Amino acid sequence: MPSKAVLLADTLLKQDEILSELLDNTLKQREALKGGRLSVLQDLMSGLRHVSVRCQAIETKRTRSAEDLSRDLGCAAVVSDIVSALRAAGAERADEAQLIEDSAKKMMETVKKLKMEMAILARLMEEAKTLNEMLISEWQKLGQKFLGVGAMGTFDTRI
Repeated sequence: MPSKAVLLADTLLKQDEILSELLDNTLKQREALKGGRLSVLQDLMSGLRHVSVRCQAIETKRTRSAEDLSRDLGCAAVVSDIVSALRAAGAERADEAQLIEDSAKKMMETVKKLKMEMAILARLMEEAKTLNEMLISEWQKLGQKFLGVGAMGTFDTRI
């Protein structure tokens, strides 16, 4: 059976894999939004819900693994503290420390990319919302002007 440190490293790598799926979905959403492909965007949102559930599950597993290992090491359930404690435990645990550190770095790189893409997507969605509100307002003004709609929503029949 793998050590608790190896289990934590494996969990970090699995979390990175799932977050990479989320990143891919986010990139596809941005392209669909830019292209105005609503049906594609709806499918991607459905897929996003599935990936989100997996993200929550792996986050719970990672938290448990980190807490379990940190209890054994007598440190906080934080990667930097776990890595330091493993290195302090001696040369035989240095490989485990490096494995966890590398896995965490890989995951954090993916998180950084994901945050950037989500910020871009949020801005695009806000711009789309603003544009839609402007278009609706202009259509309402045009309708009132050309159809003679009065203040009460009735038609002005005067010629």
